[in-house]
Amino acid sequence: MSETYYLMGMIMDFHSSSAEDGYFLCSAILSSGAGAPPNRHMNDQESFFIQKGQIEFSVGDEIITAGPGQFVKVPRGEVHAFRNATDQEAEMLILNVPGSIHENVFRVCGTKLEPGSREWPSPEPELDMAWVARVCAEEGLEIVG
Repeated sequence: MSETYYLMGMIMDFHSSSAEDGYFLCSAILSSGAGAPPNRHMNDQESFFIQKGQIEFSVGDEIITAGPGQFVKVPRGEVHAFRNATDQEAEMLILNVPGSIHENVFRVCGTKLEPGSREWPSPEPELDMAWVARVCAEEGLEIVG
């Protein structure tokens, strides 16, 4: 599988498909300040493995700053968010099981790039967050902040 998308300051490479593999795995490069707003989902288990940089997570009431080699697991249904709080790029793997929610949201809301691209889109694609929230809700992902 080779698909690459840009969404909310992140370049994401798809490594598996939930329909074929039973899980969704993607790698993500986060620009400074990039991340996901507070959200929750009852049907996807989500975990993150940090490869480069520092990423700040909020999971419920806990704040976690994770660096290379650290793993962050989000309990199913827990409100969580993350962002690259540094001025350098960060990289991580994102694993969702079974994963169809995230895979579909990234495809529908993201801007498709050439497979394997590391070029940041310029200008940055405009994103209507009200529309993104509707797409997310239809897939079972609730934006809560």
